[in-house]
Amino acid sequence: MSKMVKFYNGNLVEYELFKLVDYYDPILRTPTQRWNHFDHDPKESEFLAFSLAETMSHYGGLGLSANQVGLPHRVCVINMGSEIWTMFNPEIIDHGFTPSKYQEGCLSYPGLYLKVPRYDHIKVKFEATYGQEVIQEVDGLTAVCIQHEIDHLDGIMYTDKVSPIKLDQAKRKVKKNLKRMKEISAQQELIGEQEPTYQKQGTITVTQEKEPAKFVYSTG
Repeated sequence: MSKMVKFYNGNLVEYELFKLVDYYDPILRTPTQRWNHFDHDPKESEFLAFSLAETMSHYGGLGLSANQVGLPHRVCVINMGSEIWTMFNPEIIDHGFTPSKYQEGCLSYPGLYLKVPRYDHIKVKFEATYGQEVIQEVDGLTAVCIQHEIDHLDGIMYTDKVSPIKLDQAKRKVKKNLKRMKEISAQQELIGEQEPTYQKQGTITVTQEKEPAKFVYSTG
């Protein structure tokens, strides 16, 4: 797909909407390679960050890893609620011991929801868009999403973390879940046609200040 351009905060920013690879693509089982900021122009990091964020938003995901779109880089994006963060070379450096209560879905396997053993609280270290180190503590669903995406970057699928029996039970519900998802999407489109709403333009941070330049894309 060709590159596209958006105008944000006085900057023209290029990005690309990536295509998701098939669930059986071997790249999903291949550990990704660290992103060395010294080997890449800052514009390359910015392009990757923006493209992954836009792609995740396009597919309606809570997280997306580079290898899910066929790229071998250790980079992922996470929906933080009102913002989307890009995490270069993320790793979990500490965690609590309370198990998560959330079920997980995956853009690589639509309609399949699994209860995977995860921690409800983690401390994650990663590099921001221009290489600054960031350490962040997160809880709940965000913590689950980050653990899910780091597994992706390690070549591990969430289907690997449940028993064959539970996986088989979940697979039997996929068609029903997809049908329900389609119905919800149709209802939302109908509501949108009847009651037009106006979204605020997203914003990004593309500075190289001392403050860690998290890639920020407003979802509001």
